Amino acid sequence: MQRVYTQNKDGEPLMPCKPAKARHLLRDGKAVVVKLTPFTIRLKWDCETNTQKVIVGVDTGAVNVGCSAVSGNKVLYASETKLRTDIHKKMQRRAMYRRTRRTKLRYRQPRFNNRTRPKGWLPPTLKSKAESTIKIVKQLSKILPITKVRVEIAKFDTQKLQNPNIKGKEYQKGVTEGYDNLRAYVFERDNYTCQICKKKLGILQTHHIIERKDGGSDRPDNMVTVHKKCHENFHKGLIQHKFRKPKEYKIETQVTILKDYIIKGLKKDFEVETTFGHITKRIRLGLNLPKTHCFDAVAICNPKKVERTENIFKRICIPRGRYQLTKGKRSEKRLPSGKVFGFNQWDKVLFNNQTGFVKGRRTSGFFDVCDIDGKSISHSVKYAKLQKLYSKNIMEVKAVPPTTKVMGIPA
Repeated sequence: MQRVYTQNKDGEPLMPCKPAKARHLLRDGKAVVVKLTPFTIRLKWDCETNTQKVIVGVDTGAVNVGCSAVSGNKVLYASETKLRTDIHKKMQRRAMYRRTRRTKLRYRQPRFNNRTRPKGWLPPTLKSKAESTIKIVKQLSKILPITKVRVEIAKFDTQKLQNPNIKGKEYQKGVTEGYDNLRAYVFERDNYTCQICKKKLGILQTHHIIERKDGGSDRPDNMVTVHKKCHENFHKGLIQHKFRKPKEYKIETQVTILKDYIIKGLKKDFEVETTFGHITKRIRLGLNLPKTHCFDAVAICNPKKVERTENIFKRICIPRGRYQLTKGKRSEKRLPSGKVFGFNQWDKVLFNNQTGFVKGRRTSGFFDVCDIDGKSISHSVKYAKLQKLYSKNIMEVKAVPPTTKVMGIPA
């Protein structure tokens, strides 16, 4: 049965109550609605603060994060959050804007003392993912009395993934050992043969399978041997050829880096335990749960058995605002940065009995509304037809839970 999250008069979390009891409290004026998603009420009178043991499980990741709260055999909360992956491109765009502005200055004071990185520094992309993961647990602590947080961590050996037989001093020796440079290794590996026309004679060059502008690296797996003429025709679009894409280990590397930062951040406010993926898999199979991020988080809590839950949510992290404030050749048109007709960007709204989010706003009063996956609901809807539900920097909707047959629970 779906539970209603409850807070006491001071805003401290209590154990969830049944919907019928919540309706009676709201009807009698003894409680008020605090949040719609997840639905939370706050009591107006002093009450006891007796709570039960609530364990939170966190399935960390570089793209998706699963989070759940379990008390006994009841799953009180389960969610799957998609982290931001657009920060690198936005920073490149910001650098372009700054470079354009600086070219218009006659003189700019040189700066040399702002290039040091503090201890524990993380790249902006990883910092955003780590802080968002910590924020998920802190937001959950406002609606549930958390006793303990259990986090699944993973440490990947990328060299072991490439070569399972590597050991000892071989870690210090790469595949290019004994070669003058990377090009010499790539040429000999490909037997001095163009990988497009399969011929040997001619001037040889190296080609990036995943281009540098698309995030490709200079690893040998990402480079192949091609003729100079074939190389030029390929980039001009005169030749069509599909190269075998190399295996990338960005996700594994990010998860390895994030684990320490996340655990350190959570230990400031919660009691934290760690677990590993093989333990989670064994528990999940024993509970007959499907393979998803939110149910992996349920297995991390290590309950003896679970009941079917309705409180499953889908969340997406979004930026707080936009960097571009003007538009036009001479920046003559200023883009709205605050509210437009009382609505902010990504506000949760109700339109034709369908929940959506404000994707775009116009000063004419017509907005663009999309669902949580970014699919358009309406390209032009008058703001007067929208009912504002909630405003925050995380898009969140109630997800459809799996059936009891899928979860392996008897009907």
